[in-house]
Formats: sequence, structure tokens, C-alpha cells
Amino acid sequence: MLEVKNVDKFYDFKEHINKKTEKIQVLYNINFNLENGDNLAILGVSGSGKSTLANLLSAVEKPTNGEILLNKENKNLNKKISLIMQTQKLCLNPILRIKTSINLLKKYLHLKFTDSDVKNLFETLNLNQEILQKFPHEISGGEASRIGILKALLIKPDILICDEITAGLDEENKNSVLNVLKKIKQSIIFITHDLEAAKEISKNVLILEKGKTLFFGKFSELQNSEILDKFSQD
Repeated sequence: MLEVKNVDKFYDFKEHINKKTEKIQVLYNINFNLENGDNLAILGVSGSGKSTLANLLSAVEKPTNGEILLNKENKNLNKKISLIMQTQKLCLNPILRIKTSINLLKKYLHLKFTDSDVKNLFETLNLNQEILQKFPHEISGGEASRIGILKALLIKPDILICDEITAGLDEENKNSVLNVLKKIKQSIIFITHDLEAAKEISKNVLILEKGKTLFFGKFSELQNSEILDKFSQD
């Protein structure tokens, strides 16, 4: 189980004029649990703290206060929780073929996956094997997102965090990514501002507003609620 307990996040902000350093708080006392195998949608407009929370959950950054535990431990979260960011094309080396990028992942992270593992994931993710010989500029945004999912799954995480990976995709590519996510056995934390996409992936939702929890629970509890109306208007 993933447990997020009393998490705050501050950043130091240094003014250029008087050179004073101030602490800016971007997350306030975030608390939630996610059972193994369950999914969670995290909703919020830009600047609500979604991506900061993603970085904390995947151990890219540390919380200022509070703790994040997976199965009662806070060790090696970066190996147990994989983060996929929005701009997957920019995460791929432009001068390397896709196959080379995947092999480098194996080399530098000391992973033990086989060519057969990659082939099986290509089938699961509905990717054509020909993509392995292509360069990043030769694939679509939807294909790049699915390559990002593939690379994350090769690490064999317990939880997959998808941070706005359908943003900017056309309807066809967005649906292809959502359909792939529905097949994945790992828990998914789906971070988005897209309410309908969030509902497709998860029954559970955390809504953030200005770094604070506006709601945590099930989508079914939000039927005709003022919270959902307010979020939809945003």
C-alpha cells in the first residue's frame, strides 16, 4: 500500500534585488492511501501542485515535511515507482534509434529484461516492431507515450505514475494510450487536468487546488457535487 502522510513541500526563492531568500510552499499537508492494485487519478489545473507531487512520489524530490511509504518502507522508491512525463519525445535521445534507447536503459540501470520481454510489451502496448528501428522524430506523440510506458514497465515497478501523458495528443492517439493503460496490471497514478480521461483510468480521485487537497475519494461521491462543478468550470 502507498501511504502519503502529512506531506508539505517548500522551495527556496531568492529575490534578485535585495537577495533575500524566501520559502514558497507549494504543497500543504497532503494525505492519502492507495491499496496495491488500485488506480488513482490526480486532478487539478496548472499550478495546483500535481507535477510536484508526482516528483515526490517517484523520489525525484524529497518532501520538506511528512513521509511517503510503499508497503511500510521509504527505501528505493525510485526503483518501485516509475514516472512517465508528458513530453516523451523530448525524453528520447534524438540521435538514437528507439531500440538503442531501450538497450541503454538496460545497461545503465542494470536491468535483466530480454528481447522476448520487449516483444511481449510491444504487443501489449499495441506497438509495431518496426518502431525499434526508427528515430524519435519519426514516431507520433501517441507512440512516444507508449514507448515511455514500455521503458517504465521494463523497470518492473509496483506503481506507474503518468504525468499528463495524454496532453497535446489528438483524440485517436489519446484513446490508444488510455486503452493501453487499462491493460496494465500495476497500480497507476494518472495525473491530468482531463476529467473524462481520469474517469476512464480510475474510480479513485485526488483533486488538488493551489497545493491543497480539495477532495479525496471516489468519483461516484462527486456526482452533481459543487466540487466537481467548480473543477469542471476551471
